[in-house]
Amino acid sequence: MLGMYRRRERLLVTENKSRSVILSFEQTRMESGFPAAASAAACVEVVDTQTIQSALVSNGFARTFGVTMPPSLPLIVQLATASKHAVPSWNRTVVCTVLEALRSGADAVALQLTIGNEYEEKMLQDFGSISEEAHSYGLPVLLSIFAKGDRIVQEYDRALIADSILLGGELGADIVAVPYSGHAESFAQAVGESTAPVLLTGTHGAANFDGYCKSVEGGLNCGAEGVIVPYQILPQDDLKGSLDRIQAIAAIPEETKEADV
Repeated sequence: MLGMYRRRERLLVTENKSRSVILSFEQTRMESGFPAAASAAACVEVVDTQTIQSALVSNGFARTFGVTMPPSLPLIVQLATASKHAVPSWNRTVVCTVLEALRSGADAVALQLTIGNEYEEKMLQDFGSISEEAHSYGLPVLLSIFAKGDRIVQEYDRALIADSILLGGELGADIVAVPYSGHAESFAQAVGESTAPVLLTGTHGAANFDGYCKSVEGGLNCGAEGVIVPYQILPQDDLKGSLDRIQAIAAIPEETKEADV
């Protein structure tokens, strides 16, 4: 398991001791596709010019563009996905094995779990079998948990988000990623009780980039160790500036760094 812990640290610990910023290309493809003004190859150039901790990509994306990304950049390969036309939209199907992800250059693998629907049991079984295989190869497993389905009235409900955080730790995920609920007290309590590091994921219901940044700041202030940024949330006319803004939000205040020394 030593290899798994070392690889996980690469996803969470930054050189400047800020919170981790992971750029998700995989979520972009599934939700809305790449903007018409930029091809997938052009989007990869963002990685070369910005300091990010890791990239979350599909297996096909890793095989095609992984060799053009900096060798020092860890790749997280998403093993389960769906098209934006899937019915129901919350179902996720495993389409890539751990071994295939390794051959594509994965430093970690990722799965999605949506709770509160008829496919929850299947996705839990997928996680159980895949996490065992991934750990046998020393790969950490990032589990993103969302509350979606006919039984879910409010997917950002503070109790649902808190339960998702604790569930991820109980399942044995190496990193748990959830949306920010917007309720600081319950979110901070769940993050503090989690046995696994917690990242922010999704667009947090934000209508625009300003709203997204405010939500990310709120979640990080509650103890989250980083954020998975969906590419499509970034304003396409100022990619560098928008990522710089996220990096500034993720930076740990100097007084906190000094207190940790």
